[in-house]
Amino acid sequence: MVSEVRKIKHTFSTVEELVAFVVKAERCNFEIRVISNHLVIDGKSLMGVMIIGIGTQVEIICYNEAFCPEQLLNYAA
Repeated sequence: MVSEVRKIKHTFSTVEELVAFVVKAERCNFEIRVISNHLVIDGKSLMGVMIIGIGTQVEIICYNEAFCPEQLLNYAA
């Protein structure tokens, strides 16, 4: 059975915001992907997400229908 996915688009504006995202993602017990163009990165990998860097729009995908991806960011859903 495939889980439903929840997606949002986001642009990280600071390194601190990017690190905070990964710290929150690491606490989740489901898969999180960060996609930028042709790159598909594990959202729990600090090195991976830092490759994308700041200022680039990404798509954040959470493989859990009950979880809002906005919870990984600094603003409310």
